[in-house]
Amino acid sequence: MSVLLQVLLIAGTWVAIHIGSGYIAHHVPLTWFQSDRVLFRTRRFEQQGRLYRRLFKVHRWKDLLPEAGAAFEGGFAKRSLSGIDAAYLERFIAETRRAELTHWLPLLFSLTFFLWNPLEIAIWMPLYAILSNAPFIIVQRSNRPRLQTAAARRRQTSIER
Repeated sequence: MSVLLQVLLIAGTWVAIHIGSGYIAHHVPLTWFQSDRVLFRTRRFEQQGRLYRRLFKVHRWKDLLPEAGAAFEGGFAKRSLSGIDAAYLERFIAETRRAELTHWLPLLFSLTFFLWNPLEIAIWMPLYAILSNAPFIIVQRSNRPRLQTAAARRRQTSIER
């Protein structure tokens, strides 16, 4: 196989993986994202998302990333808050989990490159998957604890009324 063909095949495969990951996550029922499953649970070391602000300065660059939550029909845009009621916040939280899954899946799919590429090429694919998806995962893991706090406050306010 020529080098050009191999590069085009790898690039095309990555496009398919990224779009396919979004498509797969979009079709997972919303109920699956409505609880803190192991993958999505905030860990103690994350300090309720503050770690990402301090270590990665996520608040400075997160708005530069593309947001494709509404790319598929019925999707949910997460660029900004459109409401502050508890139900909307709970949906937003669930959608951060969906977005996080969307960006974990390419790491899993990157292993398929070992099936059809020489080791010296395939070994770089998981690294690419991590580097290209980590910023998106960081944004979701940074935002979710703050949204959960806001939703809890809204629920508490509703109960007190």
